[in-house]
Amino acid sequence: MNLSNLIILFIVIPMGTGVLGVLFKYQVGLMRVLGSLSLASTALLAVGLLIHLRSHETGILVTQMGAWPAPYGISVVFDSLSGLLLAASSLVALGCYVHSFSTVSAAAQARYFHPMVQLLMFGVNLAFLTGDLFNLFVSFEIMLMASYCLLTFGGTRLQMTQAYKYVLLNLVGSTIFVIGAGLVYGMTGTLNFADLARFVAERQALGEDLPTGFTALSIALLLVFGLKGAIFPLWFWLPDTYYTANVSIAGLFAGMLTKVGIYAIARTFPMIFAHGGSEATKVVMPILAISAAFTMFLGVLGAVSHHNIRRILAVHVISQVGYMVFGLALMTQIALAGCLFYMIQHMVVKSCLFLCCGIIERHTGTDDLDRSGGLLRRDWYLALVFFIAAMSLVGLPPLSGFFGKLVIIREGWDTRWWLSIFGLLTGALTLLSMLKIWSYCFWSPQAAAVERPAGESPPPGSMRPAYAGATLLVLVALFLGFGAQPVYEIAFRAGEQLADPRDYITAVLGPESLDHLAGRDLRSPAELAAAARREATP
Repeated sequence: MNLSNLIILFIVIPMGTGVLGVLFKYQVGLMRVLGSLSLASTALLAVGLLIHLRSHETGILVTQMGAWPAPYGISVVFDSLSGLLLAASSLVALGCYVHSFSTVSAAAQARYFHPMVQLLMFGVNLAFLTGDLFNLFVSFEIMLMASYCLLTFGGTRLQMTQAYKYVLLNLVGSTIFVIGAGLVYGMTGTLNFADLARFVAERQALGEDLPTGFTALSIALLLVFGLKGAIFPLWFWLPDTYYTANVSIAGLFAGMLTKVGIYAIARTFPMIFAHGGSEATKVVMPILAISAAFTMFLGVLGAVSHHNIRRILAVHVISQVGYMVFGLALMTQIALAGCLFYMIQHMVVKSCLFLCCGIIERHTGTDDLDRSGGLLRRDWYLALVFFIAAMSLVGLPPLSGFFGKLVIIREGWDTRWWLSIFGLLTGALTLLSMLKIWSYCFWSPQAAAVERPAGESPPPGSMRPAYAGATLLVLVALFLGFGAQPVYEIAFRAGEQLADPRDYITAVLGPESLDHLAGRDLRSPAELAAAARREATP
């Protein structure tokens, strides 16, 4: 059996389930089962394909839609980078989806909640798998249209106010994106990632200049992806947006949406827009480095200053994105591997913390730290789950956040030591903010019960699904910590494929596509310099 043909199931399964969700939207019980099976099946498929690829040399599966050869057709590519993100996003979505059974009433779920979750996953999965720039734009639009609906799920004035800002900013970003894609095609004659990587690698190997305006185009696309990823100074839309959404949906957004923007940078910039010794590289890499420092440090300062659990967690999404941008700013094989490992564990941990916040709100009626307390005695299991997730976010060894931060910070000491210092300071302040939540919610004496306004009360019903969702994610986080070695090996291969695009190009375009560059080293200058430093180290 050709396993490449299975890749399309990542797109077909959520799309088909979304269509069924429209047809059977009033059958809430049926859609809960179908939705859970959809997310679980894509997670298992991603894990299975990753295990298969781990034992193969190239580790890349490719299928060409309609049997049209690349770069003329649509390429769908499953490699180590997309595979890890598909597995993590499916597990995060499953945990948040199950959690929503306790936080979204059955009547509200009948208003297209289930199809919107599936269509969101359709867009996310397509973004991770697509092999060209235009379909990346299409996947962004599918994902964003579903997110617009989920963000306003509840219809409160505050939700509508924040949704307006979110929609407006994303429309601006999408306009720049589609214009940028058109300019890329005009300059290079292709939108296929592998063909673009070949185009840039050829000019690097032959010492030729890239087209005029390539640097400006790279910065424009960095602006678009940075807006989606909420990096400095493009983060201002995120805190209020995540704060106003239903807590299960906020957990889903926190785990995935910003990571799609970071993925787009990781996929396109090391191989294409910042690959080689061009002027684009010399401009883009300092921008990424400065943005990483401000994103990490200012983000964590904002988290420490807040006194509401949701706001602290929302602003922490920004500060932790800074670590990912830190890895991208170094653009070496090891740094990219650390970035990917940290990205997938953050997806799991951050969503778990939001789900725990939902349970805290159910106990106390509020997310205000001054009006919470005494939960350690009332719910020791919630305290345990929250503590594990919080310390994973901090990076306490041997939990999952430690390994990604360790790899990135160690790799940064040689070239951008000041970024490593910002990373360590951010970690210390992250610990302070997590202990702040822990001390107020779990150690402090129990506060008086708080009555919510009539329209904001959580739906009555069992909290077992909420605990099940949070438990699933904390178990995944523990696996990423205690079983880090096999996961990091896959992440390391992904970093290798990004730093040296030869395997990706030949897998998509065919082995003969680089025959004329045989014997030439296609690694980026940043990776060549890093490899030389590693060889010189005793």
